[in-house]
Amino acid sequence: MGTVKFGASHFSYGLVENDFVPGEEKALPGLTEVKMDLKNELKSIAADDGPYVVLSGGISEATLDVKIYDITSDARKDWFGINVKKGVELYNKNLVPNDIAVVFKTKMEDGKGVWVGMLKGKFSLPGIDTKTVDGTPDPQADESTGTFAPRGDADDGMMVVIGREDSEEFDLASFKQYVFAKSEDDLKALDEIPSEA
Repeated sequence: MGTVKFGASHFSYGLVENDFVPGEEKALPGLTEVKMDLKNELKSIAADDGPYVVLSGGISEATLDVKIYDITSDARKDWFGINVKKGVELYNKNLVPNDIAVVFKTKMEDGKGVWVGMLKGKFSLPGIDTKTVDGTPDPQADESTGTFAPRGDADDGMMVVIGREDSEEFDLASFKQYVFAKSEDDLKALDEIPSEA
């Protein structure tokens, strides 16, 4: 029997510095929609008057579109490197976004979660899309797109990890330890089997 995935929740992020996340994981509530796109370049090679082999160039692009009801000033400081003075967000012309690692959750019809981690990306600045209230409020979420690069070696670095609760071996703490790695040891979190408590 097949399964389906639905829902979007538990969005959190960490600020990446030199391929590690020295600070704490930060929850950002209000996730309404998330869309991850992975592109890998495939080339079909012909021989003997027909298709012969298909070659893969690996993941060439990884993006994450998020809609969150309010990307807070604290999150904007982390994501975009802006300054906030007396409650005012200051966007410098030469702004350079920071690298961010993110985690979010979707789930299957049996209630078991599918956790997605994207390891090192920069997000685009969200605009403002709002309108006058006429009757019932209809708020619009902030939208931002993250473009992700490999964490670690440029040739074989990791970009995305997906953990499934329907696997007996899945351990959420180890998954998050890997995504929000503070040291080389944390990058081995998925190599070790967690001990029974």
